[in-house]
Amino acid sequence: MVDDVARLTLEQRVAAFTPEERREAARQEAARLEAERLEQERRDANARALVVAGEVAAATAALHAQAAAILNIKSLVPIVLDFTSPHFNRWCGLFLNTLERYALADDVLSDDDRSDNASWKRMDCTILSWLYGTITPELLEVVMNREEGPPTARIVWLGLEQQFIGNKETRALLLDAEFRTFVQGSLSISDYCHHLKSMADQLADLGEPVRDRTLVLNVLRGLNDRFAYMGALIQRQRPFPTFAEVKSDLCLDEINMNAKKGHSPQALAASAPRAPTPPPYNPAAGANIGRKQTRRGGKKNGGAPGPTPPSAPWAGFLSRPTTAPPGWQPAFGTFQAY
Repeated sequence: MVDDVARLTLEQRVAAFTPEERREAARQEAARLEAERLEQERRDANARALVVAGEVAAATAALHAQAAAILNIKSLVPIVLDFTSPHFNRWCGLFLNTLERYALADDVLSDDDRSDNASWKRMDCTILSWLYGTITPELLEVVMNREEGPPTARIVWLGLEQQFIGNKETRALLLDAEFRTFVQGSLSISDYCHHLKSMADQLADLGEPVRDRTLVLNVLRGLNDRFAYMGALIQRQRPFPTFAEVKSDLCLDEINMNAKKGHSPQALAASAPRAPTPPPYNPAAGANIGRKQTRRGGKKNGGAPGPTPPSAPWAGFLSRPTTAPPGWQPAFGTFQAY
């Protein structure tokens, strides 16, 4: 009964509203409903964010557990850095790729101090062990700054960058001069292109990236005379080829050159077997043999005959005459004097 009275009173009050008041009440009701809807959406978004954060935290914890179980980091980063190593760029890429794989990249790239977090400290020790396993002890002594307290992965990482990328301007100037004056000489195409590409990568590490077109032009500039015609042909290609295409073409041409060189007429003649050269004929040798055998046999026409003399040195090349010349003594290989 009371509810009916209240409803009737409300309806009477609404009926007494002017059109302006009714529109204002409708706008307020719409605003209230919109505010409630937005609040509900915010609550739902927060709930979803909490769920996602929990899933991310669980996944990150699982990745960290897998990282802590790695005993041999060299299976993932096979390069060991020393003072003169030219492979810092490759090492850095492999190491960062491994850190990203296990959600640990921020530990070496961020300056945030989270030493009060036990989990962070545990994973920082894991990264330190990886760093120690991929650089030489001598290099570690240089990059480890003990003045800043116990070493962290970030401190060692900055020390390595300073060691290999420090004094960028001077190192870039010297390396750029070497890059633009390097020539092939007696190097193979593979070694020549590899050396130029390595210098280009080092320049990129120093903040002076080399465009692919510039790299190709330097390759063509330093070719030796054997590949001069190939360099001229490559320069006329449109569109201009990439470094990988130029290297492939030059390697193929080098293979063809070596194959033709191995099958040249001079090489075939040098490799063909030669007939044995007959020894030179020495008439005095036959006479000496005859006199020795005469002395051993006694008199000139008496006594036991000596051994059969060896055949003439030209026996294998000339046919033996059917009749002996006058005065020839075949038993002694000499002519009889008259």
